[in-house]
Amino acid sequence: MVHMHGELFKSRCDSCSRPPFEDDSTYDLPTELPRCECGGGIRPHICWFGEMPFELDRIVHALKRYTIFMAVGTSGVVEPAASFVAHVVGRARTIYVGQEEPANAPGFTQCHLGKAGEVLPELLSITF
Repeated sequence: MVHMHGELFKSRCDSCSRPPFEDDSTYDLPTELPRCECGGGIRPHICWFGEMPFELDRIVHALKRYTIFMAVGTSGVVEPAASFVAHVVGRARTIYVGQEEPANAPGFTQCHLGKAGEVLPELLSITF
């Protein structure tokens, strides 16, 4: 699994290359913004709209190798993720799980509509 949009309970420096770190601390509201040792600001390790998602090279490499592609709970509109299914059409089994049909539904060989927490356990026990 690749967290292309980051992880909410991790933080990172907005200036240096320090790796993201677990941030499960609960503390009172700070009077100042937290800072890294380098002086940069500490921010959530997530990708905001307009920012480049993480690990795209790793994702593209995986899309070339795997024979099953599953998307869960996506609208099928937001790029670059909306195009991932197009990279594997005709070569991999493509499965969608979500409450509504995605805009890129024609790219999927199977669409399972419903809540992921209900559909996935049953689907994964049969599919693999």
